[in-house]
Amino acid sequence: MNRLREARFFKRMNQYQLAISAGMHQSRISLIEKGYARPRPDEKKRLAQALGAKPEDLFLSEGDE
Repeated sequence: MNRLREARFFKRMNQYQLAISAGMHQSRISLIEKGYARPRPDEKKRLAQALGAKPEDLFLSEGDE
């Protein structure tokens, strides 16, 4: 399980609820969680804020991949 999905799970949020909180589309969150899309820096910030976390706690840095 990736960190974004894990954080969402522990916050007891589904993708739709996270999408509303982060101001994004649910389908975009699905693509990010499955690894088919990389989140932009602004998306990382919005997702982290919606989950009460830091972006670096949810996403690997570019050099760590």
